[in-house]
Amino acid sequence: MRLMAFLISFFICLNSYAQLQAFQDDEDVITPSFRYDMIKIEHITSIYIQYEYKPDGQQIYDDGIVKYFHFDSIGRMDNSYLTIKESKENWDTIRTQYYYDSHNYLIIKRTNEGNFYDTWYYRWYDDGKMKKRAHVHEVPLTTTDNGTFRIGTQTVLSADSFAYVPYPKQIQRYGYNEENKIYEKTITYLDDKKRMTSRNFHYAVGWLYSQVDLQYDESNRVIDCAYSGNLNGETHKSVSTSYDSKGNISGQKLFDNGKQTDNIEYMYDNTTGLISNQLDRDYTKAVINIARFTYTFKPN
Repeated sequence: MRLMAFLISFFICLNSYAQLQAFQDDEDVITPSFRYDMIKIEHITSIYIQYEYKPDGQQIYDDGIVKYFHFDSIGRMDNSYLTIKESKENWDTIRTQYYYDSHNYLIIKRTNEGNFYDTWYYRWYDDGKMKKRAHVHEVPLTTTDNGTFRIGTQTVLSADSFAYVPYPKQIQRYGYNEENKIYEKTITYLDDKKRMTSRNFHYAVGWLYSQVDLQYDESNRVIDCAYSGNLNGETHKSVSTSYDSKGNISGQKLFDNGKQTDNIEYMYDNTTGLISNQLDRDYTKAVINIARFTYTFKPN
């Protein structure tokens, strides 16, 4: 699960100067990782992304795949949905609701596909580090179109708690399962500017591991993201990022075991400075994947 989550987020390392964070961290409980300060400043209420693709020598195809993100009055994501194509003529929609406490920490993330509900519950330390996390399957007693949810039954899939040991240039995290046994140790390494340079996960079962490494330029921008691990076989992937004169990401090159697989270009709206289009040249599949961004804003 960690590998899949990382790979999904890893290859959308988008613009830190636009609406998304430069490093899409799989440890973030809401993905993609938005810059919520900019969401609020720009008065963005929703982001709609339409996906198309163009095989070499063919026309552009639209399979009806979209992502939608909605933000509340203070710029927090409160709901989202994703359409997926199940078969040639069948689509499904995965919807997610987000709930926060009085300190703006996410405490419930509830996702449903049809009548199937997957829910994550979170608790936090005062400094914002995760304290507890539970993943459950839920069957509702009643639901409404506005997201009101009354629980019928719950099945707990996992219940984790976390403890931290800070050092000047690293933070160690210990993950405990429902039997209060350590199943994971995570070490995050920091440089003199307190930026994360590396993070590695080691699991108590077998020799399983995963690691993320980051490099920055003189302007503190992420220029290289690298991932290695053996959760689903030995994996080595990386993303190299270049910026334009305005500080926007101009392009990214994706590599798998040293071989380039994708070349991504970004286009920006001249008025808002937000991403308008993403073009992903997939060399392996000989196709260009196109993402078109549309926004709604609060009235002035």
